[in-house]
Amino acid sequence: MTVRDPKHLTANATSLGLRICKPQSVRRALRVTLLFTALTSTPGLAEDPNNAGAGPVASVSMDHNTFIPSEITVVPGTTVTWVNKEDMPHTVVHVNKGFRSKTIVKDAQFSFTFTAAGDYDYLCSIHPNMKGKVIVRPDAG
Repeated sequence: MTVRDPKHLTANATSLGLRICKPQSVRRALRVTLLFTALTSTPGLAEDPNNAGAGPVASVSMDHNTFIPSEITVVPGTTVTWVNKEDMPHTVVHVNKGFRSKTIVKDAQFSFTFTAAGDYDYLCSIHPNMKGKVIVRPDAG
């Protein structure tokens, strides 16, 4: 079918229940799709499931675009588990690239065992305003 009149094509598309997208919205949707695909395919760099549970444990939840608690102090050997409590996906990314989670969906979790003393600032790469810190001190117990 050849249509030479763009107004006629729009009228036909509308009457057939089709929606014509603007090129900007298509590009935006494609960029968002590519971003989420990249985030979900990024491997967890330092997650060690064999080491989880071997020492002390601590938990941080993600709710209302916030890490709760935003700062936690633990002893070396502590496994910290982050649990997403909301519908939005999040990540846990150390700012110095020591650990990185995959995308964490609702009720999913990520764990990392901290073996060396120090301060570990982290954030959600999807929501960079979500920030937290793990402080590892031998005398924290």
